[in-house]
Amino acid sequence: MENDSPRAHLKTLRRTARLLIGGLVGAAFLVLAFRKVDPEQLLRVLRAADARLILLALGIGSANLLLRAARWRVLLSASGHVPFGLAFWVMTIGYLGNSLLPMRAGDLGRSYLIGRRTGMGGTFALATTVAERVLDAGFLVVVGGLSLLAHPLIPAWLARGLILLAVISGLGLGGLLALPWLWEPFVGKLERVPRLAPVVHRLRERWLDRFVEGVASMRDARRMTWFLGLTCALWLVDALAVILVARALGTVLSIPAALVLLAALGASSTVPITPGQIGVFQWVASSVLGSYGAAPEPAVLISIALHAANYLVLLGWGSGGVFQFGSAEVLRVMASTREPRDPLDASPPHVMSE
Repeated sequence: MENDSPRAHLKTLRRTARLLIGGLVGAAFLVLAFRKVDPEQLLRVLRAADARLILLALGIGSANLLLRAARWRVLLSASGHVPFGLAFWVMTIGYLGNSLLPMRAGDLGRSYLIGRRTGMGGTFALATTVAERVLDAGFLVVVGGLSLLAHPLIPAWLARGLILLAVISGLGLGGLLALPWLWEPFVGKLERVPRLAPVVHRLRERWLDRFVEGVASMRDARRMTWFLGLTCALWLVDALAVILVARALGTVLSIPAALVLLAALGASSTVPITPGQIGVFQWVASSVLGSYGAAPEPAVLISIALHAANYLVLLGWGSGGVFQFGSAEVLRVMASTREPRDPLDASPPHVMSE
């Protein structure tokens, strides 16, 4: 107990240092994004903006969330029926958590929350969330790479970022697909070691086997067909929102250019550098738009508008999700509260119905 206070103090110092460093890095990227911007021209572009198109883009952002909830529900259905409303509200809470908390903590939170509410267990749900993220990254690499074929000037940093994302997603996808086949032989060998057998058996019983079952949801052909179809739809919807925001600020973008922008933003968010990606998001977006011939002023405004629109959509729907579930429960989940016997698989207090 005597060490609790120094340990907590050290943890607070580390968290403060990370936030400070992240803030400084974000400020540096903002300077890079704004370095060629003429303030007077920036105001002229802003005054001429079409607010109706931006509002339409916000509505499309909401449609994107609906598609994402439907897609996650496809993977969750491997464990049984999940009401669409439940999947939607939990997902919006998780996405809101990702935008406010470090290291995508919202994904862990939404997995734990839906595991409690449905009885499938947070470990199974977490496996579907991991699979969703890995498949998303792979899709962005393929689509972004194909779209870049028509790009006259490929920024070197973007090419390297997509290569890194391709390696990460390829290794992740290969590992997830191989896991269900390799799992039983691997743990079988471990269970034959007397010292390890009790620990391995306990871990399997509590959460490891359920995680592998969640990963195995990717092996169903019908389920994956639905998943990939919804993935195509949601990224096309996202590209349409980008095109509308750009048009609202006087810039015409093609669908391939919008997909390249989304792929670049996806690659930049693989490793969270700054709080909420502030600074990094603006620099990446304005750099990509500049490579397509956009002037610095509309490019920066488009990056700010896209970032703000994303936050507004998540804040609106995520707040609705918090209201649905109760702020106390959501705060406990997002603070990574754990059950004493099992970190992820907890019996549900009740099951929501449609």
